[in-house]
Amino acid sequence: MYSVSDYGALIADKVRLNAFVAALQRTITPASVVIDIGTGTGIFALIACALGARRVYAIEANDAIEVARAIAAANGYNDRIEFHQAFSNDVSLRERGDIVVADIGGMLPWFQLAIPSIVDVRQRMMIPGGVILPERDTIWTAVVEANELYARHTAAWGDNEFAVRMEPARNVAINTWMRSRFTADQLLSPAQRWHTVDYATVTDANIRAILEWTVTRSGIGHGFAAGFDRTVLEGIEISNAPDRPQQVQPTLVYEPVFFPWQMPVALDAGDVVCGELAATLVGNEYVWSWNTRVRGGTTSETKAAFRQSTFFSAPLSLEAFKRATPEHVPALKQNGRMTLLALTLMADQRSVGDIANQLRSAYPTRLAARDDALAYVADLVAKFA
Repeated sequence: MYSVSDYGALIADKVRLNAFVAALQRTITPASVVIDIGTGTGIFALIACALGARRVYAIEANDAIEVARAIAAANGYNDRIEFHQAFSNDVSLRERGDIVVADIGGMLPWFQLAIPSIVDVRQRMMIPGGVILPERDTIWTAVVEANELYARHTAAWGDNEFAVRMEPARNVAINTWMRSRFTADQLLSPAQRWHTVDYATVTDANIRAILEWTVTRSGIGHGFAAGFDRTVLEGIEISNAPDRPQQVQPTLVYEPVFFPWQMPVALDAGDVVCGELAATLVGNEYVWSWNTRVRGGTTSETKAAFRQSTFFSAPLSLEAFKRATPEHVPALKQNGRMTLLALTLMADQRSVGDIANQLRSAYPTRLAARDDALAYVADLVAKFA
């Protein structure tokens, strides 16, 4: 969950903020109904009101929505903004909107449940032909030389003064993407278009594509950089693409993403790098994979081949794997039994105080103080009720 300071950093990014404000200025009319998904502290909802929107629905699961409510009251917009503290797929509105503000992606569009949320809101809450901001993201990738960044990510797991072999940790680290900015002289190839996400039509939350780059100068390849050109509204763009065109302003909070290779590779001009990049939504998070093959430009021989995935970046014990097998018969731990009892009582429409009292009676050692029991129930209410 974002903190209020995190939302402040988003507002402080004037490139991002001004782009969305310009788009709202061009689209809002006195009859507009605006839906702001992930409103945070409410900046776009407030601006929509200031621009004359008839009604604004501000949706946010984070407790930061209380700050948004307070700011709305301080600015006299309580009568036009209807706040919903929930995830958007748990919200039903009494009318459909004609403008949806959905700046809920991460460094790339494939971030948590951003795409499924936009699809759901588009289908259930927006009028046909309505406007979604942003309109689309075009993602670009390039082969980069990034010695300092790569070393920062891997050096701790290499040679050390104690002669301790740390390869298992390096294998975890090297299957993790990271964020960083790049200069033009770090690019070893022209950027290739990976994909375009059109938010008016997208339905698939996953992506898989095969790309090919031809190396334009000799250097040491350390991996792929990826970023977007974001069209907020036609003619209004921001970017974090690794080869950002000079006419497109870079966004400050969204940095390019770096997918490191297992090992650095010496590249010559004319070498061909083939990459298969994919993002697959599993639960609420994405599993990323990037498979690489480097061919010599004159010999066509394979110079390097890697298969990588964020799946390998999460250390899992043998016991954890056993617990996920179809044959495993799980037994609830104490916390599970407490949660089950609390949820059963919630389903019976018992009060928070009553649930807390029954939990204390059943688990006096764990919840000795009533305040502890009330806090425990309150956390469950926030998650499930």
